Parts: sequence; C-alpha cells; structure tokens
Amino acid sequence: MYLNTPIPADFAAQSCLAKGVSLPNPERFMATQPPAAFDWRNVNGKSYVSEVKDQGQCGSCWTFSTTGAIESAYAISKNTTATLLLSEQAIVDCSQNCSNVDGQSVCNQGCDGGWPWAAVTDVIRWGGLPTEDDYPYTATDGSCVLPGKKVNAAPASYTCLSGPDQQKGPADEAKLMPNVLMSSGPLSIALDATMFQFYYSGVMSPFFPNWECDPTSLDHAVLLIGWGSETSMIWGEQPYWIVKNSWGSDWGESGYVRMYRGEGLCGLNAAVMSVALK
Repeated sequence: MYLNTPIPADFAAQSCLAKGVSLPNPERFMATQPPAAFDWRNVNGKSYVSEVKDQGQCGSCWTFSTTGAIESAYAISKNTTATLLLSEQAIVDCSQNCSNVDGQSVCNQGCDGGWPWAAVTDVIRWGGLPTEDDYPYTATDGSCVLPGKKVNAAPASYTCLSGPDQQKGPADEAKLMPNVLMSSGPLSIALDATMFQFYYSGVMSPFFPNWECDPTSLDHAVLLIGWGSETSMIWGEQPYWIVKNSWGSDWGESGYVRMYRGEGLCGLNAAVMSVALK
C-alpha cells in the first residue's frame, strides 16, 4: 500500500485554510455535550457510509477520503443509505489543483499523492463526480476523460476544523470534532499511518505515540465516521474514534480502525475537513 510523501501538519492545515473557510462560530458546536457514542454506519437503522474500497498499489488515499466524505454527505442530504459510489479515478486522472503555502506549490499528482481539500475544490468546479461504474478505478495514473462524463453529488463548499496557528491549532477532539461530525457528516482527516501496517483489531493506542507515529508528519488521508469507548481489563477505559481506511475490507476490522481518542494520536486532528453539499 502506498502512502503519500509525509508533510508537516501545520503545512497541511495552512493548505486547507488557503482555499477553504474556517468554521464559522465554532462556539455553537463546542456548547453541546456530544453523546458517549455515535456511528454513521448505524443511525436509526441506516448506514450513511459507503462500502470500504481498496486503493491498491497507488498513493491515492486522498481521493478515497474525498469521495467518502462526499458520498456520505449526499446520503445524509437525501436521507438514504450510502449506495452512490463516486469515482476516485476521475480525481486521480483529472485533479491537479495546488496548495500554496509560504511560496511553495504542491499539486495533486494522482498515484503520487494529493490533498483532499484541493480535490474538493476541483470537484466543486466540475459540478460533481462520475459514478464508479461510469469511470472505474484502475489504481494507475490515466488520461482525464471527465468532460464527457455525467457528474453527481456536487459539493458546495468545505470547511477546515483545524489551523496552523497557536490560537486555532488542532481540532478539538472533545466537542468540536464529534459535534461537527454528528451534525454535518463524516470528516476527511490526514494522519501518520505508520502504525496502520501493524494493526489487526482493537483500539490502536501505541505505548509511545510520538515515537511510533508522528503527529506533526502526515502521510495518509482517511475518513472519520464515529466514536465510542470500551473498557479493557489491562488499559481501563479507552475512548476511540472509528476510522474508515481505503485498504480493502480484509484490513483491520473489516476495513476500519479504532484509534485512541483525545490525544491527537498520529496527528488525526491536525488537518480536518468537513464537506457541505449544495
């Protein structure tokens, strides 16, 4: 499985803010105490999360994080189960949007990595995405044929929950992230996925988190879909996030990982994006 080239967390946050908008009136989200558990895969008996996909040997995680967020946003807006599958390959082939920070320009580069927020900007400009069936995934860089394809589920905007400065900093895991997640839908996040190659099941909580995964160096984009907690006889109470990966359903817990919640593990709260549909 290919990861993106590691990028500094503050650079990622600045890049997200460069073209997106910061969260308006975050205090209104912080004022509410979130429930003990929430999962977009089961809300009143419906799943608003699309099926787990497999990026294969291509560094396209950023496209799966993007489509996952849009697929869920579409399902939530239509109050229907997430069966609309959008094309990652269209983003791989056609998204070349760049993020510019401190004079540096880093552009989306297909299987060589990219930025979910930059991809969303392109998808907004295109008016949506083709379906997976109309533009199938090949796990390779291809030629863009988007203009002739029918598009669906056009986003209206995206919002960055985190920022690089001391005042805003990483997104708050106690109230801001869960409340926005619950009210707006699954969140696109970036993190250091070093520990993912050793994960099988349970709550991922490294003994030395800053050694085993670096919260300031992000190399993978995934989708945050819920949270909960479990009690371990050894570790006691373990609050966790539920994260959807793009390495197939054979990886982890049927394609998902539960990550310790509340300590910014692996930088999961450093570059957080919410998508809004038209």
